[in-house]
Amino acid sequence: MKKFLSLFFIFLTFSFIIPFNAFAEESTEPVPYSKEEFPQWALDLRRFEVVSLGSIPFAMIGVVLVYGNIEKQRGHMSSVPNPLNPSHLDESEQLKILGMTVCTGLAIGFVDFTVNQIIRHNKKKRLERLNATKQVNVVPVQEEPDEEIIENETQSIETEKEEN
Repeated sequence: MKKFLSLFFIFLTFSFIIPFNAFAEESTEPVPYSKEEFPQWALDLRRFEVVSLGSIPFAMIGVVLVYGNIEKQRGHMSSVPNPLNPSHLDESEQLKILGMTVCTGLAIGFVDFTVNQIIRHNKKKRLERLNATKQVNVVPVQEEPDEEIIENETQSIETEKEEN
């Protein structure tokens, strides 16, 4: 019975693997993303997320140092807490520090987003100005001047010569 079950499970396993390999694509090489694959708002949101979450560990160190200095100046603490081990702080102080850290990380992400929007806007305006100065105004040239104009000009030239 054990042999039958083991053969059955082996058959069952290989029966799923073989058809999947038959329908697999020929190339397993990943295709790089194109520039137009994602909309700009998705790229901005992803950058905001990365900058905000990436700044939290560094913001935590700064917030612990600033909070510790402020509390030391007020006289509530005897020394500035170690930013890498704030375990001697009570739970309410740790929650305050965590809240200030998250707000600081979000503020850093928002500032980065704003700066990038300003830079993108300035580049767009600069390109518009360059394109406006590069415009060529086409003025059509008349093929043959009117005969009346030529006759009037020759008459005025002859009268000027006679007066001189």
